[in-house]
Amino acid sequence: MTDARRLRTDLSLRASGLLSLTIAATAIHTLARLHPPTGALAFLLAAIGFFCASSGAMLVVVGSHIHDRVKVSARWRRVAR
Repeated sequence: MTDARRLRTDLSLRASGLLSLTIAATAIHTLARLHPPTGALAFLLAAIGFFCASSGAMLVVVGSHIHDRVKVSARWRRVAR
């Protein structure tokens, strides 16, 4: 992968993370304005807020390094049969 393509991928992932954080903030703000906050709509807004905040924060912090390989301990590797 070229450096320009890697940079574009990294910036795109981080920008989508910011968009996801914006969606989470909107969902949580809407949830806070519900009176009373009960029912399926409140549950849906809370789930959207949690999922978008979690994934958005991860994408903003990690960026394109989400695709990096990690070394797994021998204890947790699959055993060949």
